[in-house]
Amino acid sequence: MTLQRRVLLLLLVTAPLVWAAALAFSLHRARSEINELFDTELIRLARQVQATLPTASLHAIDGPADAASSTQTTPAVTLANSGEADLETLSIAVWDRQGHLLLSDREGVMLPSRPDASGFTELALGTGQWRAYYLQSASGQWVVAAGQSLHERDELMWGLVGGQLIPWVLTLPVLMLVIVATVRQALKPVTELASEIGARPASDLRPLNDATLPSDLKPLVRAMNTLFARISTALDRERRFTADAAHELRTPLAALQAQWDAAQLDAVSGARDADGKIGQSLARLSRLVAQLLSLSRIDADLGAAGGSASTPTTSSVPLADWPLLAEQAMSDVLPLAEQRQVELACEWPNDREPGASPPAGADAGPAPLPIRGDPSLLAAMLRNLLDNAVRHSPPGGQVTLRLGVDSVAVLDEGPGVSAEHLARLGDRFYRPPGQGGVGSGLGLSIVTLIAQAHGLKVDWRNRAERSGFEVTLKKV
Repeated sequence: MTLQRRVLLLLLVTAPLVWAAALAFSLHRARSEINELFDTELIRLARQVQATLPTASLHAIDGPADAASSTQTTPAVTLANSGEADLETLSIAVWDRQGHLLLSDREGVMLPSRPDASGFTELALGTGQWRAYYLQSASGQWVVAAGQSLHERDELMWGLVGGQLIPWVLTLPVLMLVIVATVRQALKPVTELASEIGARPASDLRPLNDATLPSDLKPLVRAMNTLFARISTALDRERRFTADAAHELRTPLAALQAQWDAAQLDAVSGARDADGKIGQSLARLSRLVAQLLSLSRIDADLGAAGGSASTPTTSSVPLADWPLLAEQAMSDVLPLAEQRQVELACEWPNDREPGASPPAGADAGPAPLPIRGDPSLLAAMLRNLLDNAVRHSPPGGQVTLRLGVDSVAVLDEGPGVSAEHLARLGDRFYRPPGQGGVGSGLGLSIVTLIAQAHGLKVDWRNRAERSGFEVTLKKV
């Protein structure tokens, strides 16, 4: 069910209910006002009759007063039959102390004598339900009763309400049509927005224009624009990754092809040299593919997290366990370090001995660089830093992972990097000239990407106290 149909259904069901409730309330109020009006008239009539009784000469009568008997008794009785001025639904009767009927109109004879009655009471007479008011005289000499048929009150009530009910009934269908037209007009921006989005091709990720939309729809459109921007960024990232991968894979594959062709042409003398070159190319290709896959996974993870470049602060993200991360990273790099005869060392915060791990079950001292983040990403960052440092350190050199209270640093004893190339470190597939090995220029790019996602600043510089290179990570 669409939103428009849901709103229409609710309005078309509730509007008649509200209309019926208003009608019932109007009937109740009309009945109350009419009862109050006629009750007041009954009281006034009874009091007026009682006020004239002391000056009237009344005698007991046996039945209803007619025109003949009225002229032979008293003027008060003759008033009971006055032609067209008579009200058939209004009656008056007077009894003496003994219960003898002294005065009545044509309908008054139906009222029962109640010597002790006082106030209003409802009676069931021959013509229907009546409401009567009994008034005792101060001396107890007379009892006056004024009555009225309830049918007269109901007829007046329905006459008053009916004058309003007919327009209400006639305007209810018009009201329904107005509700339908109003809802459709009010939801027209939603329909237009849905049509605009549905007509777009899959490649059109331009932001939607919310200048003319109602304020209720603007948060939705802004959220959709944010989603479009994230999708566009993810697509650009995938396109860039594909282009970079195609460009970088072309070189080792072309070298493999050339070396294979050379080995085919000189199967004897050049076989050994060609095999060695092919092995180097395969190693470089293997490392390149591994780093491309790692870079793609990190891009995907950061893209799913919204591409945030600030330190995660939510309590659901764990604090970095640097001892465990350092142990994992150094274990991964240890085979390469042994192959290249490079020593790995780890330094903890100031109050610990260099190369010593925090004692189990004891006071661990100040924690290194307390940040929250993804353990797998932080481990990949340390692994790439150590791997890069080991590959650029000479045999017999040392690579140090220094964990400080407010920083993490990796130091090597390699030749360092010239000042003109320091600014480009961290760019994808960039390697300073003159470097050998099987690197592809992605290791430091991965480090930069992970560091920015965790609110860390990467500082590259040559070591001041000796030859070598130093990479330092600090909070922004």
